[in-house]
Amino acid sequence: MNTKGAAFDRRSFLKGAMLAGAGTAAFGLVGCAANGGASNEASSNASTGSGTAGQLNAETIDKGTWSFEVAPEPVAESEIVQTYEADIIVVGAGVSGLACAASATEEGADVILFAASSQPVARGGSNHGIGTKFHERLGITDYTKDTVDGFIRQELARNGYRVDQKKWYKWVNNSATTMNWLIDLMEAKGYITTMEIGYTDTEGVFTAHPGSHNWVEQADGNESGAATGENLVIAMYEEKIKEQGGQIHYSTVGQYLVREDDNTGRVSAIVAKDPDGNYVKYVGRKAIVLATGDFSANRDMMAKYCSWVAPLLQYNEVDYDAMFQFGGLGPGDGQKMGLWVGAAWQQTLPNAPMIDAVGPMPYRQSIADFSGLLLNKKGERYSNEDVIFSYGTYAMMMQPDMTRYGIWDAAYANWFDSWETFGTTIVENEGKNPTTPEEQLASWDSNVGKGTFVKGDTVEEVIAQLDGLDPENAKKSVERYNELCEAKHDDDFHKNPALLAPIKEGPFYGCKLEMNPSNFLCVTGGLRTNENMQVCDEQNEPIKGLYNLGIMVGDSYANCYNFAICGHNLGMNCNTFAYMLGKDLAKA
Repeated sequence: MNTKGAAFDRRSFLKGAMLAGAGTAAFGLVGCAANGGASNEASSNASTGSGTAGQLNAETIDKGTWSFEVAPEPVAESEIVQTYEADIIVVGAGVSGLACAASATEEGADVILFAASSQPVARGGSNHGIGTKFHERLGITDYTKDTVDGFIRQELARNGYRVDQKKWYKWVNNSATTMNWLIDLMEAKGYITTMEIGYTDTEGVFTAHPGSHNWVEQADGNESGAATGENLVIAMYEEKIKEQGGQIHYSTVGQYLVREDDNTGRVSAIVAKDPDGNYVKYVGRKAIVLATGDFSANRDMMAKYCSWVAPLLQYNEVDYDAMFQFGGLGPGDGQKMGLWVGAAWQQTLPNAPMIDAVGPMPYRQSIADFSGLLLNKKGERYSNEDVIFSYGTYAMMMQPDMTRYGIWDAAYANWFDSWETFGTTIVENEGKNPTTPEEQLASWDSNVGKGTFVKGDTVEEVIAQLDGLDPENAKKSVERYNELCEAKHDDDFHKNPALLAPIKEGPFYGCKLEMNPSNFLCVTGGLRTNENMQVCDEQNEPIKGLYNLGIMVGDSYANCYNFAICGHNLGMNCNTFAYMLGKDLAKA
């Protein structure tokens, strides 16, 4: 298994934690009884494993206290060198924190935003909206809040209905207002609004309307707003906040929240460390809003809340300025601070990760996976390849060593009239254009030169170059696949005949793809959050004065973040809810 660096599989992850020589403490657990958890007897048994040193058991995991759940001791007031006060304190300079501060200051609210990063941060650029003014410009009239119910219900089903529907429908009903606001702000800066194509599924199962808005600086047919457009958005938000009287303090790291009445009342402040390492306090007269990002770089939190993705994790030093950092991103600062003042964790477990493994195999459209022949290391075809890339990824993770191989021929380039890869926009030259079959073929040869693809005059030559692939079974699988293509019926996995492209016309190409940390983007969710972005306790009662936004909002996604609503998190949790919360707090 290729896990790169400090990555690890789940079995070795758990085993290493158990045998590290410190009993349960090595697994991020501290003594249970001292923290009001298990009894002394249970603590003793957990430590000794009923005779086996370091052994974990259900009592330990269920009732033990994880180290990240233990709050630090508050610092003395004399150690706090400065206190700042505002109506609203926003913590985090990602899209959601910036959007909230921009919205609130637009209404005249007194806002201070502070962030651990030294600059605004963002990733990607797809901002999904429903029924916006840009849809109207494009003549798209069948994707509005009143026509989208069937699609939303499909997505809720894919999430197992283990999500908060109040949030989803609040987004549906208010998405257009927020996105129109953002469109106006970006176009006032001279940027060009673009919209990514939707996805047309051969069977209609995964068909998705176009809704991902992004922005480019110039219309040249090459610039991908899906890849870089959010950098323009956060720069605009930062400028707007300052113009409207808001303050931004960078390189300032939150330490803990202050909740009144012996941790039972209102959250009124947050203590942080400034760039010089001094303790400072931020008092929020109306609210403290957490927008601090994910927890995927926190080993213990991932072990508790999303352990199954352990093979894809690696733990680098936390970089608060990272735009894209795969294998683990945020340390979970906001989630921990919320837990320390009585917030509950979200109800849906495990937390849903964002995982992507489509590239570099050729794919025909937007969020599609490679739809040609896929084999595992045994040389066996293992799935109907007609899926979106998220589900193709999960099918791949079930294969030996989480490895797959794609094989295709030169004629495959002409199987589709055009190749509309991720980020391709609807209007020509407004952002990224689709590629032609000739351009696709040239890109394959380029990848051969880079060592990403292999190439041969025969299928056997290609198979021989694909390291780890069983050659005899692979050859049989190609022959079988060609028989199915000729019959125009997939007896094995019932793939749509339109995608049964034979592998007969040389030269031939192949690619090996192994899951590794570069396929893991981040993890979603965290603190239990209601539809008004109030952080809640175990009884689902809001904790007064405390809110959160962005990817850390709990119960938005389940199973996996499937990308079927491309740009859903940016559109819903980061922009719509942030915009609405800013307005609500300003008027409170």
